[in-house]
Amino acid sequence: MLFIEYDVTPQGEIEVVALINAVEENGDDADGADWLAWRAAEFDDDGLGCVGVAASQLALMEETDDVDELRSMVERIILADRATKEEAPR
Repeated sequence: MLFIEYDVTPQGEIEVVALINAVEENGDDADGADWLAWRAAEFDDDGLGCVGVAASQLALMEETDDVDELRSMVERIILADRATKEEAPR
């Protein structure tokens, strides 16, 4: 499971902080749930700046050699995640 860690500035600019492969070597936590729970508990943003990448989206990302297209894919994933999280009640 691939996760994208990101920050969004007050001006709305997105900064990718890290790409994390959350699957353990022995195959545990294949969906990244344990890693995401740890991430939300250990960082002060409660996981707001982190999104898992669906397998179908990851496959598309891996297939492209176009840097601009890859950047666009990552941006869409982050914006969709952020919109969902901002709509959710806290």
